[in-house]
Amino acid sequence: MTHPVHTGPIRYDIQGLRAVAIALVVLAHASVPGFAGGFIGVDVFFVLSGYLITGLLVRERLSSGSVRYVQFLARRLRRLLPAMTVMLVLVLLLSAVLLSDYELRMQAGSFAYAATWTSNFFFSLSDFDYFAALQGKDLFLHTWSLAVEEQFYLIWPWLVLLAFLLSGTSLASGDRRVTILCLLAFTFIVSLALCLHWSQYEPLLSFYMMPSRGWQFALGAAVFAGLHDFGESASDSTNVATRTALLAAFGIAGILMIIGSAVWLNAELVYPGYFALIPSIGAALMIASGHSVGVTRLNRLLSSKAFVWVGDRSYSLYLWHWPVLLLGDAFGINRTPVGVAVLVGISVLLATSSYRFVELPFWKGRFSNATPSRTVLASIGIVVIAIATGQGLRANVFGEPQVTAAQGDYNPRRDVPDLYDAQRNCDTYYHSAEIEPCFEGPEDARYTAVLFGDSIGAQWVSLIEGIYRAPEWRVLILTKSACPIVDEDYYYAPVGGIYEICSGWRDAAIGYLAGIKPDVVFVGSSSHYAFSPAQWIDGATRVLSELSESATRVVVIPGTPELSFDGPTCIESPYRFSFLLTDSRRECEEGVASKAHELVADHLEQAARGFENVRVLDLTELVCPGNRCAAQSTSGMTVFRDKRHLTETFVRSLVPSVLDQLERSQAGPEFLKEFATLASSQ
Repeated sequence: MTHPVHTGPIRYDIQGLRAVAIALVVLAHASVPGFAGGFIGVDVFFVLSGYLITGLLVRERLSSGSVRYVQFLARRLRRLLPAMTVMLVLVLLLSAVLLSDYELRMQAGSFAYAATWTSNFFFSLSDFDYFAALQGKDLFLHTWSLAVEEQFYLIWPWLVLLAFLLSGTSLASGDRRVTILCLLAFTFIVSLALCLHWSQYEPLLSFYMMPSRGWQFALGAAVFAGLHDFGESASDSTNVATRTALLAAFGIAGILMIIGSAVWLNAELVYPGYFALIPSIGAALMIASGHSVGVTRLNRLLSSKAFVWVGDRSYSLYLWHWPVLLLGDAFGINRTPVGVAVLVGISVLLATSSYRFVELPFWKGRFSNATPSRTVLASIGIVVIAIATGQGLRANVFGEPQVTAAQGDYNPRRDVPDLYDAQRNCDTYYHSAEIEPCFEGPEDARYTAVLFGDSIGAQWVSLIEGIYRAPEWRVLILTKSACPIVDEDYYYAPVGGIYEICSGWRDAAIGYLAGIKPDVVFVGSSSHYAFSPAQWIDGATRVLSELSESATRVVVIPGTPELSFDGPTCIESPYRFSFLLTDSRRECEEGVASKAHELVADHLEQAARGFENVRVLDLTELVCPGNRCAAQSTSGMTVFRDKRHLTETFVRSLVPSVLDQLERSQAGPEFLKEFATLASSQ
């Protein structure tokens, strides 16, 4: 069964296009293979909004001679706010029950911003805490696009009014179309130029902020302005068959551009920018293909009952799918295809309920006739109540995480090296490429040991200090979180592009070490950077080539395995993860699932073979004996302070074992002192 493709302003094929867009977004967020670029569904929604909202405003201006701005906003509020508020409050309440205090505090930081349609500012301007990895799994991250839409609604009516003002009342309707298209073209060019500029220099602003997305709305608006009948008396001389064939070609090209982008693009590209033109133009072509009464097969398919059903519920599905997937992730449900399917099914059920009991009553039901003033006042009240609910939870739950009686006052998340003390400024993260060396030990120490690495490398600082002891030794720390000590560039999501700060800092640090000639340099990085084997080997070789010229010994510490769950959370709530750890001999223990650390250790071994004074120190067996990792050791010591970083207490406990290994490999403190004495006597 199909709906009519074109009945006045109703476009059922557009509802079908909404279904395609939301399906791509859900597939991407569910990490379904082959759809990594499904985030482009949001671009399709932006183009659709430009088309639909411009059509609504232009028709109102042509029929009534004005645009009733307050009534327009009131309609948008009735359509969007109730369903979003219900989602926000229910997700927050549900999360307070299902998640630990720490997880809730980390994953609900944007709540108040989401409730006020300003979360895009929150995500683009807030500092990202590298060690609060759960910030990247904010339960309301998806609301950034809703904020962009709402900000578009605030501005766009004035742009339409400006277009009519510039066209004047005496101009022919064809001239009015040209005037509107010229203004839209100007908006498109300026916004796209800003988007491209920010993509290069401020990637997060480019992705999240409305001005850099305005060109997509303008593109959709241009489709409407170009095809709408402004009252021209001249008829279209193109025969129906030719026009239908042309529109069919538009539709096929458009859907291929959209689906192709979802399959071909991925989250590691600098986006938006030039890449965003592909799905956006594809959406514009799809919209244009169904504008005429001539019907194509593709438009008939999109107008079918199934597509329209999903499209009608696309807003609610967008609201619910993201928090459902994240809550499922917190319990490990998304680790199997069946689990992912269950989560998507739950999202659809919630979306259906939201559409039936929340969206429709305010959109087309008994609450849809509320006056603009009542709508605005009620909306303010709803937002205030939602924020008050969030603040109430914050007061009761969002405080410091509770610890069990067995733990006493010990908090494993705070069991970190003091190099992360804000007063020391040892790690400037992505804020600066300047070298900020930190020292432990006396300035006049005879020997120097260096720890050079990302946060996984820097976790060994207590180990190095415990082995290369003052007053004879001074320890120099050079660290930058998420910065591999491998001479390769890579895409880093928190900065929205290539991590150039890392590359510049790494090069500067290597130059700095060449000037001080340390006795030993420890190099450490995570094993989970997405480098190819050739990149690992060649990139590490280039770094070791320079370091081996600067230091007496270079010791490479490969990244150790990580947990598939958050260690401290499992200790607090051990039964939550039990169904995941079916092969465990005790709670919060699992076999190592990923072999990345073994492969990378082999790559680093291969790189080190070319240098006589380079050693590889693999500590995997000490961290995860027998290839089994646990949140706590058999003696009750907490091993992990999150899912990948080790506690300082545990690291210090490894000093005796590692000291023996280093001495045997001719990189320990006693050997290096003898080596230095021999060298000075020659």
